[in-house]
Amino acid sequence: MVSLHYKGRIYKAKFTMRSIRYILSDQAARAIPALQRRWLLPLESQPIGEAAAEDLAIPTAAVDLPLPEPMTALGISHPQPLQLTDHIYSFDGTVVTGWAGAMIKDGVFLAIRPQPNWVSTIRAHPYRLRALPASRRYFNLMVPIPARGHIFHWLFDSIVPLLTYLESGGRGQDLGLIVNAARSPFQQVTLDYLKARYAIQTLEPLGKYEAVYVPHLMAAIPVPYGPRALQSPVGMAVLDDLGRFIAGDNAGDGLPKRIYISRNDARLRRVRNEDLLLPILEARGIARVTLKGLPLARQVQLFRQAEAVVAPHGAGLAHSAWCKLGTKIIEFFPSPYGPYGKVKNATANMWLIAMQRALDYACYLAGPPETRSDGFTIPEDLLLQALQTASIVSA
Repeated sequence: MVSLHYKGRIYKAKFTMRSIRYILSDQAARAIPALQRRWLLPLESQPIGEAAAEDLAIPTAAVDLPLPEPMTALGISHPQPLQLTDHIYSFDGTVVTGWAGAMIKDGVFLAIRPQPNWVSTIRAHPYRLRALPASRRYFNLMVPIPARGHIFHWLFDSIVPLLTYLESGGRGQDLGLIVNAARSPFQQVTLDYLKARYAIQTLEPLGKYEAVYVPHLMAAIPVPYGPRALQSPVGMAVLDDLGRFIAGDNAGDGLPKRIYISRNDARLRRVRNEDLLLPILEARGIARVTLKGLPLARQVQLFRQAEAVVAPHGAGLAHSAWCKLGTKIIEFFPSPYGPYGKVKNATANMWLIAMQRALDYACYLAGPPETRSDGFTIPEDLLLQALQTASIVSA
């Protein structure tokens, strides 16, 4: 365990090489103030709402249905009814750093949640600092560099909240966006969409060790902080148009309408008996699809035209945001009842997407994790039961 000074700053108080680097950097910055200034390394934090000059509060959708039983068994819990409030905060005189979009005002870290994980957000390094003009407001769309390619987090942490703001009176402003200098294809195409639909022309890219002083900054922060899939109906309503834009001229010719999303190219949560499940899936016209390597427009069109999606729990199901009304979604979680315990990073986010998009969702507990990377099996009789319950019969 770390000292009391760092509890609440380090995720689950775990010692890792990154957390040790942070502790050493913090101690050096406290001992040598010149290092603290050179590294833009804040020593204290302040709740972000307290530092805001303005606050536009927009409620999300409300979900009053109980969590599915498998999620309760996994230890996932949310209040009922579940609703967040997106706060579009405005700040004067704030620094944004390039590693993870950390916001620093008057030398103090603006914490977006209780007990923030400083280790993932703050990086001690000499930053090249520049100032942005005071004539324009800038919206902070920076994401941590390791998460740039994560479709779920970019879409629901960044893009839908911005769409909500733009559709709630923010359209037509001369708004600039602070974005990662190196961007994933999904980030780039959504920025292209913002330019096409909202005429947002000004992008301010930040590299890993760059920072900007922003006279007038905006950021969208939900309270409470999660679950992030829960968004305002105003922003969620734009997803149909965004999906059409990303799919482009891709008509989806030859794409299957019933799909199974394989994770056997991923590090976590591989389905160890996947090949044995293929005859059951194929008999019902369900094609195995690996999203990695598939062009983004093709991925989006695949889900836009899907009538049934079967998948182990994973980020690929974030594409269900593009699905049409009534699409059947079947999600399998590893059971928590095994030697390795509960699966890592299990969330109710895909269920929440389905609730907001009016999809026909069901989830099941499959076999327990059999490896340290949460590899598991889906029993054949369980898959058959799930398909029959969803009325997915032979094609």
